[in-house]
Amino acid sequence: MVLVVSGMGMVSAAAATQDVITRHRPRAVINYGCAGAHYLELLPGDVVVGERIVAYDNYRETADGRLDYHGMYYVADGEQRRVESLACDAALVEAARRVAEAVGDGHEPWPAELGWPASVPHRSPRVVFGTVASADRWNRAPSSIAAIVARHASVCEDMEAAAVGLVCASQHVPFLTIKDISNNELLRSTSSGSALLDEIGAAQVARRAAAFTLAVVRALSCT
Repeated sequence: MVLVVSGMGMVSAAAATQDVITRHRPRAVINYGCAGAHYLELLPGDVVVGERIVAYDNYRETADGRLDYHGMYYVADGEQRRVESLACDAALVEAARRVAEAVGDGHEPWPAELGWPASVPHRSPRVVFGTVASADRWNRAPSSIAAIVARHASVCEDMEAAAVGLVCASQHVPFLTIKDISNNELLRSTSSGSALLDEIGAAQVARRAAAFTLAVVRALSCT
């Protein structure tokens, strides 16, 4: 198993992924990290398993100023391909479902004093499956988040998953993304930049996604 810290952002994530594939020729790539929620019920510590990914920021502007989503591009077998979204590997998603069923609500609870929305009763983390939206953008206004959800049916957003997935698709490497929720701007506005880590606790970020990812790897090693 090779563990790589790619850093934030689509370019860094893509570069790290290509380097891993070139050097190590992995059987699969699992990207894990943190994400921002796209609907009210998704709370800090909840785990999102990506069934598909979308790089949502590829827009083309029309002459009258309208922005149209133009899909995602990658090159495989010498041919450029365009897709609206990209499905994560079915076998890896199924392995994640088995882990979710086995673990249930047994994940470590997010500390109530670290960024938990005051309007919501504290609870244990849950695992959900859905679409992860990626771009070098942090959406915080409800209207911006709603627009992405309306177009892509996304459950959360990050800055890496789609870049990792597109590189894997170009190399025919099975891919899965696993995220945990660090913030829900629909329920509680958080600090921007590095101040967010102090507010929600740096040790909490991606903690549950890492544990879930390790459980999936262990499950795969037993099959």
